[in-house]
Amino acid sequence: MNFEEEFVTEFGEKYKDLELQSVVVKKREGICTITFLYPSTVKELSETEKKEIVDFLEGKLSFENLKLRVKFMRAFVEERLILKAIKSFFEDRYKLIFTYLKDENFKIKTTPVDVEVKIVASERIEKFFAEHNITTELSKFLRANFLSEFVVSLEIKDDFVDEVDIENVEIKAVYKTVKRYNVEIIKECVGKNVPTKPEYINNIKTAKAGVVVAGFINKLERHDFVRKTGAKAGTEGVYFTFVLEDERGKIDCLIFCTKSSLRQIEALEDCMYVVLHGDVEKSKFSGRLTLKVDKLALANKVEGLDLEDEQKNTISGGVVKVEKLETLSQDNMFGKVTEYDELIKGKTVVVFDLETTGFDRVNDQITDIGAVKIVDGIMKEKFMTLVKPTISISKEVSALTHITNEMVENAPPVESVLMDFYNFVQGCTLCGHNIIGFDLDFIRRYEADLGVVFDNPVIDTYKLAIKKNVKAHNFKLGTLCEYFGIRLVDAHRAWNDTYANAQLLLKLCEKH
Repeated sequence: MNFEEEFVTEFGEKYKDLELQSVVVKKREGICTITFLYPSTVKELSETEKKEIVDFLEGKLSFENLKLRVKFMRAFVEERLILKAIKSFFEDRYKLIFTYLKDENFKIKTTPVDVEVKIVASERIEKFFAEHNITTELSKFLRANFLSEFVVSLEIKDDFVDEVDIENVEIKAVYKTVKRYNVEIIKECVGKNVPTKPEYINNIKTAKAGVVVAGFINKLERHDFVRKTGAKAGTEGVYFTFVLEDERGKIDCLIFCTKSSLRQIEALEDCMYVVLHGDVEKSKFSGRLTLKVDKLALANKVEGLDLEDEQKNTISGGVVKVEKLETLSQDNMFGKVTEYDELIKGKTVVVFDLETTGFDRVNDQITDIGAVKIVDGIMKEKFMTLVKPTISISKEVSALTHITNEMVENAPPVESVLMDFYNFVQGCTLCGHNIIGFDLDFIRRYEADLGVVFDNPVIDTYKLAIKKNVKAHNFKLGTLCEYFGIRLVDAHRAWNDTYANAQLLLKLCEKH
C-alpha cells in the first residue's frame, strides 16, 4: 500500500480536496518539507486538522535525523496568478512561443465549473500547438497548480503578427549551449560506447534525457529489494545509489544491476573517477534531480585540453569538402533558359536541411547536414556531411532518418561542421522547408561558442508555397514535390531533402 492509499484509508473523504504538491529534503539543513495544496473555494483547514495530518505523517514516514515541516497552501484562482503561471510555463518549455505572446494575447475567464483560457495566435502558432499537444499540456500544468479544471483553446486571427518574416527572420529565443570537456575511458563497466564528452553537473537544472557527466563517486551504497509487481514479482534485485561530484557541482545517481553488471558495480569504490550516461529525473522520494544511469565507465579527465583549447582545435573548420555541381543545369530540353522572379534572380541562395537526434531544439543535436548553393538559378556547389553528436540516436529516430549511432561514430564534431557551413553561406540567402522554429534554431544555438552570427536573409519554402497559392492539399515537402513532379528519394536524409527542396524553390520562383 502506497502513501496515498494509506492516507485515504486513514482519513477517508475528509481531506479529499487536499493534494500533495511537493516533497523537498534538505539534508544539510536537516529538514524535510512536505507541501499540500487545497482549493481556495473550500473551508480553510483548522489548526486541529493540520495537527492531525502532521501526526499521521510522523507516524507513517521514517525521517531519520530530519525535522518534518508541513505546509498547507490555498490555491487561489485569480487571473493575475494564472497569467503569471502561463507565462512561466511558456518561458520554461517553449521559448520561441514565449518571445511573441504578450499579456494581451491571453483571455482568462472563470466560470462556476472551470476556468477558460483562450490564446490569440496565428495559424503558424496553431500548427505548432497541434504538433506538440500544448493545449493539453498547459491544461494539466494549470490544474496541478490551481486545483481547478482548465479548458485551453486557441483563437486564430489572420492579422496576428508573430514576428516572423519570410525574407528576414529573427528568432528571439535564448539558448544555453552545454559546456563540455574530454575524458579518457579506462574500462567500460556498464554498457558499451560510453560517451567521452561530459558536461558540468551545475548545467543540469531540470529533468532531461541523454545526459553525460563525469566525476568522483561518493557515498556509494548497495540496496537489496524484492520486486512486487511485473513478470519478475517475488524475485530479488539490487540497485546502488551514490553521489557524483565534479569541480562545479554534484548530483544523486541511481543504477539498477543486472546479473552481468553486478560484479562490475560491486568493484566500484568511493573516490573513483567515472563517466556516466543516463536520464535525469526528479525523484519521487527526495524531490531532487537524480541521474538514472544506463552506462558507466572508469575514466580519467584529459588535463590540459579544456573547452577553450578544444574549440581552438575544432572550430577552425576545414572538415567538409565542398563538391562542385557544374553539370547540374536548369535549362530545359529546347535550350530555353528559365527566368526567375526577384526573390532569387541575380542572388546566391543556400538551400539546406538538418537531421537531428530528436525534436527538442534545446537538448537534441545535429546528426546530418546537407546544403546546395544556387547562383542565379543554377545549382553550383554541394555541402554534405554526417555529424557526431554527444548523445545517442534513439531507435525511433534511426528508423525515420536511417542514421545509426555507428554511422556517426567517426563523423566530425558539430563545431567544426558549423564553422565550415558558416563560411559556405557567407553573403548568401538561407533557404529551407519549414526551417523557422527548427533548423535555424539548431544552428543558432552554437553562435556564441563559434563567435559567429547566422544573420543571413531567409526564405522558407513552406511559407513561400502558401504565398504563391499553390493548390496542393497540404504543404509538406513530400506533397509539394509530388505536386510539381519532383522526385524525392529516401526522405529524411539531409542531402536528399535539400536537393528536392532546391528544385522546389526553383519551381516556386519560375516566371511564367
